[in-house]
Amino acid sequence: MTVVQQRCGNETGLWDQVLASIGRSLSPACFDTWFRPVRCAGMDQNVLHLSVPNETFRRFLLDNYSELLRQAVMKVSGDHFELRIAVDDAAERSPAAPDSPTTAVPLPVVRASALQTALHPRSWMVEQLWTDSAVGVIGGSPKSGKTWLALDMAVSVASGTPCLGAFPVQAPGPVLLYAAEDSSTALRARLETLARLRNLDFERLEVRVITADSLRLDRPDDQGRLEATLAAHQPVLLVLDPLIRVHAIDENVSGQEAALLGYLRGLQRRTGAAIALVHHVRKNVSPAAGAGYSLRGSSDLYAWLDSFLYLRKHQDQLSLSAEHRSAPPFGPVALQLAQSHPAGTHLRILSLDRTGAAPIQDTLETRILDLLSSSAEPLTVDSLRARLQVRNQRVVEALHHLSSQRKVQRLARGYALRVDGDQLPRPLS
Repeated sequence: MTVVQQRCGNETGLWDQVLASIGRSLSPACFDTWFRPVRCAGMDQNVLHLSVPNETFRRFLLDNYSELLRQAVMKVSGDHFELRIAVDDAAERSPAAPDSPTTAVPLPVVRASALQTALHPRSWMVEQLWTDSAVGVIGGSPKSGKTWLALDMAVSVASGTPCLGAFPVQAPGPVLLYAAEDSSTALRARLETLARLRNLDFERLEVRVITADSLRLDRPDDQGRLEATLAAHQPVLLVLDPLIRVHAIDENVSGQEAALLGYLRGLQRRTGAAIALVHHVRKNVSPAAGAGYSLRGSSDLYAWLDSFLYLRKHQDQLSLSAEHRSAPPFGPVALQLAQSHPAGTHLRILSLDRTGAAPIQDTLETRILDLLSSSAEPLTVDSLRARLQVRNQRVVEALHHLSSQRKVQRLARGYALRVDGDQLPRPLS
């Protein structure tokens, strides 16, 4: 039978309208991954021919999005079209070796100007605390309020109300939550408390809870189930509490942790959902190590995150600070786990004035002073930089400032705490 080819782009507009319809149902990342590469190869009466880059792509599209695709075509055309999806033979052939049947498929490449522009450009999901679509960690020692903070952020994002009553939400939407350590009744009580504090209708709150007995994201089956769940509920934020309960890998083996983090980064890119992991810090870690390097597991975790919220307890005082890949740091600010009636237990900001948390600040200068005070010998710039895991320029600038305050002095073998208040520091070379 002769196939009457009709162009599906600007000539008929059908495929463009189908894509526009699908784009309103999916997150931008998911749409870019699974529909932007699909091409209309033509129409033959009531058959719509589509081409995709490879067989793996074709199987995934059929398994996960065939019904969405069929409904979109029906909605746009008003007619029933049979969909036939085939692999583009030209895309599967390598340009370097066109006659070889086993050559690899080239990676998709576009000009930078062809990358998608954000429909609603935003820097933040929660101002100063979580950047838009970020993957990251809510970290701290046991009993420091990590789950309370994660739930407060979840309720804020789901309702569009300020987190902790102070940090506006710029990207509200449904939140998906997996809480492995709270019973369902305890979790409900916490969420109801936070909703009551905001005068929200708890029955209409868009926080959705995964109730599976276990979730193992080091297993391909559970990875697939989680991705399908995100596709079904379209959350803007996924909270996994705690990280240790969603895998059985050795946290200290870099390769194993990197594979898990790679999956989570890919999940964020495919779905567009921000991902917040609740995680513990190591015990008995010196403040000089820095908050990020105190996280349990390999250093890959700190390198992976876009946003990092750190809860720290010092004696009876609790503080919150934030670090971001693409935004300035924030804090620390003083917090309190408060009991109020009739609301119940919740985290409360004592003061947004940073000076209120001065006793537990974790600045670079404080960390340098801690290292120098615990060292029997002077420390060189290179030694300080290696221990602090920061750029050389930052160490030198901090030492300049400490020298000007007459807190440190430069000796022949490096830097030490100043013991002679009358001795001026030598200039740095």
